[in-house]
Amino acid sequence: MFCFLLFCRKKRLDEICLEKYQQYSRSIIQSWILQGKVHVNGKVVNKAGTPVSEKAVVEIIAEVPKYVCRAGHKLEAAIEQLGVNVAGKVALDSGLSTGGFTDCLLQYGASHVYGVDVGYGQVAEKIRRDDRVSIIERTNLRYLTELPQNVDLVTLDLSFISILLVMPAVVNVMKEDAALVTLVKPQFEARRSQVGKGGIVKDPSIHQEVLDRIIKGVEDFGFCSKGWIESPLKGAEGNTEFLVHFTRTPK
Repeated sequence: MFCFLLFCRKKRLDEICLEKYQQYSRSIIQSWILQGKVHVNGKVVNKAGTPVSEKAVVEIIAEVPKYVCRAGHKLEAAIEQLGVNVAGKVALDSGLSTGGFTDCLLQYGASHVYGVDVGYGQVAEKIRRDDRVSIIERTNLRYLTELPQNVDLVTLDLSFISILLVMPAVVNVMKEDAALVTLVKPQFEARRSQVGKGGIVKDPSIHQEVLDRIIKGVEDFGFCSKGWIESPLKGAEGNTEFLVHFTRTPK
């Protein structure tokens, strides 16, 4: 249980929680609020935008999450089920966002992670403060030309761009024996006509078509697929997603 007194002007409940617990993402804080795990003056408040008075007592009654955001659990499933070796590896995590994949990599023993994202200011404070992480923001992976060192492992959690478009840049920063774990999101890989209302892809045959195309496309860049799993968690809009593990094939 967390408990703290507020002596400030009225602010949104989620903003107050974020200021106090900067190591957690906005999505986790808002999830706690929606689940009724945040009390204000002893009463449950389940709206993130609720104004909170300066003398209110706010309690968060929730288990501390394992990762800074839910994406960490997706990568964990791939590591455990697909036999991905992370310990001691230097990694590139693109689609860094809050840092869920990076958090997972660090907890599985990665020695250093280069986190790349087109956005800015989204990274959880826990990740931003970690000396093992180099954050590269406002950077599109597609146009990344180099890193301070080539990496042993690349993880991808990309949106609004096909994985195949970034593969030339990925190959360019990998060691010859490196591995790749990518989250495959059918809503961003399928043809526009295959994506339903609200950006949802429900048809399993389209899922399989996308998987087959991405696996073959990545293998054409000199990789071998080691297997795939369905993500244990749906995407933000409820889309089914997949994780695929690749290793580079010797030249």
